[in-house]
Amino acid sequence: MAPRNNSPTDASAGKPEQPAYFQPAEVRLYAASPMGFAATTALIFALVYGFYLLVATFTQRPPVFETDDQGQLVLTQVAWIGFVLSLIFTAGVAFTESGRQMWARERDALLAAVHADGEASVHGLDSGIQHSWRPRYLSMFIMGALGGLGFNVFMMFSGGFGVWAYINSVGFWFLVTSPLLYGIGFRACVDVARESGAIKQLIRDHIEIDLFHLDRLAVFGRIGLRAARSWMIMAAILLLFLVNPNNPEQIVDARQLWVTVPIVSISVLGGLFLLTSSIHPVHKKICAAKAAELNRIHTEMARQRVAALAGDAEAASALAGLTDYEVWVDARPEWPVSGGVTTRFSLYILLPILPIVGSYLFEKLADQFVTGGVV
Repeated sequence: MAPRNNSPTDASAGKPEQPAYFQPAEVRLYAASPMGFAATTALIFALVYGFYLLVATFTQRPPVFETDDQGQLVLTQVAWIGFVLSLIFTAGVAFTESGRQMWARERDALLAAVHADGEASVHGLDSGIQHSWRPRYLSMFIMGALGGLGFNVFMMFSGGFGVWAYINSVGFWFLVTSPLLYGIGFRACVDVARESGAIKQLIRDHIEIDLFHLDRLAVFGRIGLRAARSWMIMAAILLLFLVNPNNPEQIVDARQLWVTVPIVSISVLGGLFLLTSSIHPVHKKICAAKAAELNRIHTEMARQRVAALAGDAEAASALAGLTDYEVWVDARPEWPVSGGVTTRFSLYILLPILPIVGSYLFEKLADQFVTGGVV
């Protein structure tokens, strides 16, 4: 595996200078953790939401739980929002590391799909982010962090809080986490542009189309599927904002509908954009390769046809072989996706609706238990 951080090679050694790379802080965090990806991700969520529970318990403004009209203890709406934001924060951090792991996992498959002159580009994808992108990553993170602070200022003014009253409530948790959350979100826009541009350039300049080995190109379908899955998962988490965990008759909180739906739509579009960035350029190249091969076949068929029609047995046999080859070429798949990839993407499209459906089913089951005398 290529190293995560490369330094420019010594030009005096006669080797071309290579671009240097850097890794975001969350990738370095996962690299330093001895717990593995899943356990580290769970720990990040536990720490972020645990911080919220600690602040809410300490300040009681508002508390984690409240009593409803029936005297039952239920989760407060703010605690639910904190839970969802903690999930979003954790997913944003985890997706950066899972993306790095994906490039490392698909490195050999990408090398098999490109010309030799594209190997450096493949290793660059596995190595990290070029330092030329650092100013854009940093500026977008700062813009997002300022947006997070602006969100807290808006909450203070709209809620009629003073600065000290806001800090002496769960607002302190939002004040700490929002800049990081918004910063990661804004920076993700740059990451989408960078990854999309890198994969398009790799396909445009270095891909090798061999009609006998189109299976090698399935790696681009897997890459696009991974990107789509990440954004669909994020859309599903965002839709949790529309779930009211305490009211079986109100699945959607209308107050947040106008904010959540556009963000969910952007997430879905982001996944589709990265998916098409990976597979559509390959599709175009496969179509061009098939068209060129069919033109070559037709030229040869025209050359053999006169002799074949004149009774030349060798030419007739060659013409028959060319006809079979023409049928084979025309039937070659034009999209770098397997049946399994297509099936999985169809399932991933359903991910955003799972929170609403799951909440509805859970509430109906709870009603059945209550009305049936189980509870």
